[in-house]
Amino acid sequence: MTHWFITGATGFIGQELIRCVLAQGDRVTGLTRKVTPKHNSRVNWVTDVQDCPQDIDVIVNLAGEGIADRRWSAERKQALRDSRIALTQALVERAASTQVRQVISASAVGFYGAAGVVDESAQQGHGWAAQLCRDWEAVAQEFAAPTAIIRLGVVLGPGGFLNRTLPPFSLGLGGPIGNGAQGFSWIHRQDVIRLILWMVEHQKTGVYNACGPQASTNKQMAQALGAAVNRPAFLPAPGWVLKAVFGQMAEELLLSGQQALPTRALEEGFEFAHPTLLGAMREAVMSKRSGSTAG
Repeated sequence: MTHWFITGATGFIGQELIRCVLAQGDRVTGLTRKVTPKHNSRVNWVTDVQDCPQDIDVIVNLAGEGIADRRWSAERKQALRDSRIALTQALVERAASTQVRQVISASAVGFYGAAGVVDESAQQGHGWAAQLCRDWEAVAQEFAAPTAIIRLGVVLGPGGFLNRTLPPFSLGLGGPIGNGAQGFSWIHRQDVIRLILWMVEHQKTGVYNACGPQASTNKQMAQALGAAVNRPAFLPAPGWVLKAVFGQMAEELLLSGQQALPTRALEEGFEFAHPTLLGAMREAVMSKRSGSTAG
């Protein structure tokens, strides 16, 4: 029986990872800010990294506040760094006195900045978000145990991204952001979980892009979501409005992007359950509308 320690355990990915790990008969200790009656009673919950058990086998580090939900003030930037870098540093220090044999630590495709089609061989891009990812990964590489880093794209499923985008698209009021030409790196949540489990099973190390295998643009994302809800999707969100509201965040994340490909995972035999953007989007919308938490 494997004992997992999961940070970001109550998040969109963490909750589903816990469900799958418990289903295969393993033990889970989860990190949360505050334990409530709504938390999964089968999980050993802790509120401090220092309470990570000594007998842990695998660490999955998914902690990090949402990066694209508000303007990046100086205070917000510090909170984003602390929730990623400071927490990961504390976890590195705590893990040194445990028996952990493998670590999976999250990062993001924001590492590549504004780019075209890229894979894991590409260099760090420009901008604040790219540097945040670089600093985050640098700390994760300090784990004494074998470590893999997953650079996540936008995660599709019954929550997260769809919580913000599904309402306007369902009313026929959705469309691309700006001109829609910027890259859109995506992955279905089921494939994030499957990728993590596959990496642990095969003891993978190094950097992997956690993205679907179909390179896409923001315009293609809008078209796929419109098709999934059977509504037109041609009303763009003007770039100048987004810049006025969100400032630097809009310029780096909403109006820029990249088409990150999961070259390493594909070359090493990983098979995606949702290899196309349209198929992934349709399943995500169906799960969201049915109220499923396992989509």
